[in-house]
Amino acid sequence: MAFAFHILGTSSSGNCAVLRAGGRTVLIDVGFTWPRLSLGLAKLGIEPRQIDAAFITHEHGDHCGGLPGLLTRHPGLKVFANRETARRIGHLQKIAPIWQLFETGSPFEALGFKVEPFAIPHDAADPVGFAFGCPADAGGAARKVTWMTDLGHVTPVARAQAEAADILVLESNYDEELLDLSQRPAHLKQRIRGMHGHLGNLGALALLREVRAERLAHLCLGHLSKECNRTVIVDGHMAEVRAARPDLRVTVFDPLEDRAEDLS
Repeated sequence: MAFAFHILGTSSSGNCAVLRAGGRTVLIDVGFTWPRLSLGLAKLGIEPRQIDAAFITHEHGDHCGGLPGLLTRHPGLKVFANRETARRIGHLQKIAPIWQLFETGSPFEALGFKVEPFAIPHDAADPVGFAFGCPADAGGAARKVTWMTDLGHVTPVARAQAEAADILVLESNYDEELLDLSQRPAHLKQRIRGMHGHLGNLGALALLREVRAERLAHLCLGHLSKECNRTVIVDGHMAEVRAARPDLRVTVFDPLEDRAEDLS
């Protein structure tokens, strides 16, 4: 099986990606209800039982709410999460999958992937980002795919992971002006902007200005707010990044669209 990476969708209404390498197929987050997830998988020609595992970043519904529907169709699915995330999901959703527990900050090997779960600052029990070291294709190079959304600010660990990525999925959640103009209550706006909230457009751009991501080949901007952001605004901020790195592929994910294109 050739290396492939597909983001089925990434927004506050659901997050899910498909990573295929070394003959294995894994999901990164399962935030879609079954009808939406099955449609996305069908576009890729994937049946539920062909999925080898799911890796969950944290217990919020837009990242794990689709687990019950998926487990009904694939009850033997292995689900990787840290202990506190697994506990919260089991309590909230009344499910008990075949948990594969890991420790945040401790790399491990699973299904041929070298997985680095790193702590991110978000208002969840023990949220993580993931860096997947993927086995090389025949005649190809090994690649690292890093999934980094839902972080209120960029930590030194997150910055280091961004610098080491070949494919980086980075949150660009909100535009400051649109958030101010939104009808959301003041406490919610404060939460979103907080140190354990979400990374806005300016925060994402600041990170990209700072890092020396020399090996980065594809940058994916995701988890955009439907109400408080626009793809055209994010694209405008990314003009600076594109000018500095004309060889870099930059994709901004519309929160109103589901996609299944190959991002590898």
